[in-house]
Amino acid sequence: MKLLLDKLNISVQHLKCLDDVFLNNHQEYKRINVILNSEEFSYIYEEISREIYAGGKQPRGNLTLARQMILGDVIEYIFTGRAYYYAAKSEENFKNFLKLIMYSVNQLLIYDSITVKPEIRKLYIEKLEQNIDVEILYEKADDSVLANRLKNSQTIIGDNEWGEFDLLVDSILPKTLGCPKELVVFAELLRVKKGIIIPLLLIQRLFGNKNPIAPPDFLLAKGNKEIFGIEVGYAKEGQSREFSIRTSIPTFAVDLKNNMHNRCPKCGEIILYCDKVIESFSDGTLTEKLHSDKFLCKDCPNFDNGNCIFSNYYGKWKGTEFNGNPSEQKGRHYHAKCVKDDTYDYRRQSVRINDKHLEEFFAQIPQIQGLENL
Repeated sequence: MKLLLDKLNISVQHLKCLDDVFLNNHQEYKRINVILNSEEFSYIYEEISREIYAGGKQPRGNLTLARQMILGDVIEYIFTGRAYYYAAKSEENFKNFLKLIMYSVNQLLIYDSITVKPEIRKLYIEKLEQNIDVEILYEKADDSVLANRLKNSQTIIGDNEWGEFDLLVDSILPKTLGCPKELVVFAELLRVKKGIIIPLLLIQRLFGNKNPIAPPDFLLAKGNKEIFGIEVGYAKEGQSREFSIRTSIPTFAVDLKNNMHNRCPKCGEIILYCDKVIESFSDGTLTEKLHSDKFLCKDCPNFDNGNCIFSNYYGKWKGTEFNGNPSEQKGRHYHAKCVKDDTYDYRRQSVRINDKHLEEFFAQIPQIQGLENL
């Protein structure tokens, strides 16, 4: 991710050089700049600039401060707007493109760990404050006060204290749950080759003969001239219905199966995709390597008796969760390494997870619910 972001930053620097030179050396360019900063345009200019960076997050329904959406859009632009050119050159490039997406998804999921790792969170906030003007970084009232308190707090997601910090933490991360889901769905739509995929992730509104409408995340154009809209997540039925009514394009929702991406109840970090799964997903051999719809770990050279960081256990577990709550006595997804030496109760007996389920440990796979009938 670092190289891609560095190159994106160089593009911005390049455009700033262009702007500076012409601002200082071209009279008409300078005159237009004066117009854009005049009383007539300054408000418009300022409002549009806040769609490129705004310091904070407001509750749902108010998008005047939506930094997490902006940061997510920048990352999705890299994959849906530019990396496409690399992917289209050859079949090998296409496979590498899918691999790049999946590893980047893992990195995005790792960003979420600041919700359970106060030491990394403090370093991250301090890094932001060193590099971004605090008046812009903390544009939302009282965020600077909250940030100073959060830097010295050991609170983690799920604590009673967490609620007052939730919006602030969300605002400094790039949609760490939504963006990975959208990228996984994007990769899967490209991989299954059910038609031509048109990503609309960066287009928030479509203009037409009435008021603007919100489009779905993707359009799928099939060879028989059918077109479908695809929305990631099941919480936007009204938006999808409005799009379908206005355009006559049927729209349906998809999501990741098994509530991915799951947060391990014991350590609090999101469970990631392993190298073997990413490799198999990218080269098209994933399906043939599944056993009863699972990617079992027992024969993998990296398994190490359940110590692999990617290995999953699904089932019951008896213990204290990362936020101090007692574990729920029902099936949930865990890092196998976190719970393999622990137990759960079965018919009044204590059962050791490693003894009973070692050969059932599995790796998370990118499965999409809702594409079955395409």
